[in-house]
Formats: sequence, structure tokens, C-alpha cells
Amino acid sequence: MGSHMECSSDESSELSDADIDDYAEKAYTDLKSGKLVARFGADRFRCPFCPGKKKQDYRYNELLQHAIGVGASNRAAKVKANHQALASHLKTDHADAAGSLPPRQAEALINPPKPVQDQELFVWPWMGILANVPVEQTQRGGAIVMQQLAGYKPIRFNAVHCPDGGYTGFAIVRFNKDWIGFKDALGFHNTYKSHHLGKTDWEANKSDKYMFAWLAKEEDYKADDPVGKFLSENGDLKTVAELQQEMSRKTDTLITSLTSQISAKSKYLMELECKCNQMDLALQRAMEDNDSLDQRYNEEMRKMQSTAREHSLKIFHETDQLRKQLDEKENDIRRRSKQLSEIVAQTDMERRKLENERKKE
Repeated sequence: MGSHMECSSDESSELSDADIDDYAEKAYTDLKSGKLVARFGADRFRCPFCPGKKKQDYRYNELLQHAIGVGASNRAAKVKANHQALASHLKTDHADAAGSLPPRQAEALINPPKPVQDQELFVWPWMGILANVPVEQTQRGGAIVMQQLAGYKPIRFNAVHCPDGGYTGFAIVRFNKDWIGFKDALGFHNTYKSHHLGKTDWEANKSDKYMFAWLAKEEDYKADDPVGKFLSENGDLKTVAELQQEMSRKTDTLITSLTSQISAKSKYLMELECKCNQMDLALQRAMEDNDSLDQRYNEEMRKMQSTAREHSLKIFHETDQLRKQLDEKENDIRRRSKQLSEIVAQTDMERRKLENERKKE
């Protein structure tokens, strides 16, 4: 089997909607000719377009649901075309595996969502009802079913049980509460309806060979059965108009709250800005004052240094003058002391001479 048929390649392929029918026809031809094999037993099937999936052993109705779901999903156009071809191949060439098909089952067109009546009551949060869900598919949170419905983005699966704990065969899938979830729920509803596997088909046939599904509404909610009880315990009845008004009110309330918060934060930011400006001004003044103080300090230091230098020079000069005066006085004293010594010596000589003369007389 060529790699161009694998899901990994298809996911990245781009194919215009106008070419989907042609590609689906080619894929159907490959399936019908046996080039691609979907059946390998009396009631054993596989998806030739999803070789990477862990589950490779389907029953007829399981593979049909898989093909229908992927074919109507938001996946790449080539993936959708391949699975639409697989759904046609199963219903046209392998119908014996399911016995007799429901009336008009061969039609595979998907109708666009019809306008919703303003007064039509839906179960909200949006819920889809599944009938004829095999008990083994309810295991692990309905992982198999959730995978089959992945294109509609369900967020939760619940099997419905009787008061005594027995399984009813019904299950509920829930969708997101917003309008995107509603769009997904309508797509889910219309896909099964277009394949004649919707609520009216279930009520008309009660066939246990296929899984039927529809969007939960007022009649289901008010039904006196386990499904109705589950819906009433987990949801409310609302019209689209009511939800629009409610969401509009919530939006208005949110906008009012956000506007109030924005106003309060804007006021707070203005106050902060004012405080910042005041702090900037105070800092600027402090810096100017500091510069002035630095300037005065430096000037005072220069004056003190100049005065100290002048004083030191004066002291040095005075000390030098005093030293010179002291030296002169010392010299004068030495000179006078010498003169005095000479006078004393002369006096002694004169005295001795006089004494000698006296002795001679």
C-alpha cells in the first residue's frame, strides 16, 4: 500500500473541496478493486487509511462509525475524502456484515446545520445521546467512542445505567459550553441524522446493529427513563435565545467589571506617575543641593588648604629668621667671649708684670 494513503501523509496534504469527490471516487475504486483492503474476515475490518492506529480490528459498525466520523470532521480534505470513500465502500460492498441496512442508509451526504428555532429547548451544557453503544466501548471512559467522535471535540463520556446498576445501552457525550461547543454538537447531530442514524431513525427501526446519535433536547430531558434522569441531573433546558441573553449579560457584566478595573488601575497608575514625578523632582533638588554642598565644601577645602599653606610658609619664614638671629647672637657671644678672654689674659699679664716690677724695687 503506497505511503500516499497513510494518515501521516494525508494530514499534511492540501486538497481543495472541489477535488474531494474526485479523490473519494479514486479511493473508492482502490477499495473496491482490492488494492486497498478493509475486510479480512467475516466480521473483522481494519481502516486502510490509518495504519498507525493502535486499534486495527474493528467490527463492521465500529469501522462504519469511524469512517463517518472522520469523513465529517475538520481534518485535512484528503483524509476526509478517504474516509468518505471507506464509508461508501462498507455500506455498498460489505452490507452483508451488518445484515439489513436501515432505509436510505446508502445516502452519505452531510447536510449543513439547519437554523435553530429560538424557542427550541436544548439540554445545556450541550450533550449528545448515543444509542446501541457496545458495553466494551464504555470502558476507559469511552475511549473508543471518544476517538470515533474526535472530530466533534467531545470533552466527556458517560455510560447510562439503570437504578439497579445495569447498563442501558445508552451513553452521553458532553461538549464545551460555549458557541463553538454548540457548533460541534450540531455537527455531531446533523452527521448522524444525514446518515439516517439519528433519533427518528432509532425510534423507527430500534435496530441493534448500528450506533445512533442525536443532540439532547427537551423531549429527552423530560423522558421518564435513565437517560432523562441523567440529563435532568446534569443539565438544564435552555433556548438559544436565552443562552445568548445570558451570555450577553455575562459579557456586559464582565465588560463593566473590566472597565471598572481598568479605570481603577488607570487612576492608580496616574497616582503612581504623580508620585514618581514628585520623587524625581525631589531627587533632582537633592542632587542640585548635593552639588551645591559639594561645591561649597570643595571651595572651603581649597581655602583651608591655601590658608594652611600660607601659614606654614609664614611659620617656616619666621623660623628661618629666628634661626638666623640666633646664629648671629651666638656668633656675637662667641666674639665677645673671646674679647673678654683676651682682656682677662691681658689683665693677668699686666698684673704679673706690675707685681714683678714691685718685687724688683
